[in-house]
Amino acid sequence: MESFVTVVKSCVRRYRLDRNPLRRRTDRIESAAVLAVMLLILLSVLPAVLAGRAAYDRAVYAAAHDRRVQATVLRDVPAAPVAYGDAPVSDLRAPVRWTDSSGTTRTGEARVPPLSKAGTLVPIWVNERGRPVASPPDEMEAVLRGAATGVLVLSGAVALTMGVFAGFRSAVDRVRYREWEADWRRADARWRRRRQA
Repeated sequence: MESFVTVVKSCVRRYRLDRNPLRRRTDRIESAAVLAVMLLILLSVLPAVLAGRAAYDRAVYAAAHDRRVQATVLRDVPAAPVAYGDAPVSDLRAPVRWTDSSGTTRTGEARVPPLSKAGTLVPIWVNERGRPVASPPDEMEAVLRGAATGVLVLSGAVALTMGVFAGFRSAVDRVRYREWEADWRRADARWRRRRQA
């Protein structure tokens, strides 16, 4: 813990904006950039929370509006192909027929168990437009989708910000090194004149 506090103190001393005459213009620009990066990362929390909330709401909406119906398999379903070391496929897609809530008979492709025979009744999930969909998420899955979406958005924003900052810092370092080289050349010229005098 002490080392973390030491690192934080060192960073604050290095990047604080002050009137130290030894700080160059590039040092002040870098300090301002660090402050901007911290603000951008803090500002990216709100879009991450909103994206996570939207993903959660979509999952909850699907769970509330998708419904389960009994469908008739229209064609025999073969066994799922399994290669050595692969997990067996639990569901395959096949043509099915079902009746929606208005009494209309519909057909489409849905996930059915392997080896289902034509005429077998299988449960499928349909959305509010009557199209087959995957089973809706439960509450825990909805929460996990929302959290994962928020974390991904925040991670992407942080990675993008830090990548831009790394490029900016590289450019500032090149300018800083050129200035130091010029200062050393001037100092060397002064020292040579003093020795010759």
